[in-house]
Amino acid sequence: MVASLGIRFARSLYGRWRSMRTDERERLAAIAAHVKETALDSRGAGDQRAAEQRLHEANEHFAAAIIESAEADPDIDEFEVTRLRDDLRRELERIAGADITARRGQAGDRRG
Repeated sequence: MVASLGIRFARSLYGRWRSMRTDERERLAAIAAHVKETALDSRGAGDQRAAEQRLHEANEHFAAAIIESAEADPDIDEFEVTRLRDDLRRELERIAGADITARRGQAGDRRG
């Protein structure tokens, strides 16, 4: 479940990146490629927990870069930046919450 949320968030970030101005897309291209590769690699990883952690870290880095880009863009007002920041924070929190729930469920499975 957590991996699928992380992958969905990576897709969402990638979509936001694709809609950015060309110069900003080019500036963030390496980060976008890393997130895409990390998301694809997480699907069949032998160590799922480590793969999920790598994807979470890559997503956080990409989200921060997208926010920084929006903050520096004179065509994006403060309201839009705040909304973007809040949307991305909620998504990251949802993924983190799902991770905690999944780990609790795994711990319960081991006891039972």
